[in-house]
Amino acid sequence: MEVVAQAADDAVGEAIAALHWRGSKEVLDRAVRLTQSTDPTLRGRGAEILGQLGVPDRTFPNECFAAVLPLLADDDGLVVCDAIYALQHIDDFRAAPHIIPFADHEDDDIRHNVAVGLGAVDTREAESVLLKLMTDRDANVRNWATFGVGQQRDSDTYEIRAALAAALSDDDHEVRYEGIIGLGRRRDSRAVRYLKFLLHDDPNDFFARDAAVRLLGFDEKEQVATMELLGALQRLQRWHVAKYRA
Repeated sequence: MEVVAQAADDAVGEAIAALHWRGSKEVLDRAVRLTQSTDPTLRGRGAEILGQLGVPDRTFPNECFAAVLPLLADDDGLVVCDAIYALQHIDDFRAAPHIIPFADHEDDDIRHNVAVGLGAVDTREAESVLLKLMTDRDANVRNWATFGVGQQRDSDTYEIRAALAAALSDDDHEVRYEGIIGLGRRRDSRAVRYLKFLLHDDPNDFFARDAAVRLLGFDEKEQVATMELLGALQRLQRWHVAKYRA
């Protein structure tokens, strides 16, 4: 624990990871004390430790959650970021109502952590916030929000499809990518030509392959060759063109 408190940034990650694996009551108690330090750096490190205490099985989750939660009211933005990240790792569903109010925060990093934290939370409120964050001014926030809507949930509504379709013209290539994958997973024909480009460029793109398999209605348990996927996408695109012209 002394290493975490005193080490330079480049050595902290390894020390915190070791404490995660240890996951003992002693580590818990000392990390809780760090969250109460007058030094914001140490408060943040305390949150990082508590966020993933216990590997592979989490230890003392209730105690960790209770210790980190007050840090959402911290005066230091970096500490708030660490707290949001830690809480969603401890229990994302339980953390959601506490972190949703930060979706409008002026700090890009805080909104980014909200998008990360809500990605796998399958509630209407979390989904609504993610849809809003898909139009955020920061590309990293948009990317994670689009990933959360497109890949981390299976909800399929007009509003979701419209938001994913809008992502296809985003200035950021990662946001565009997540829009393509999200639409493909929902068997939306607007993803067809984009999936063709993705699979031509990288035949082993797992997410593009998965989206194409779903869009085409193939058996997800079978291994389908990329060339077969490309051929089926091409035929589907031609069918849509012919239907539109007719």
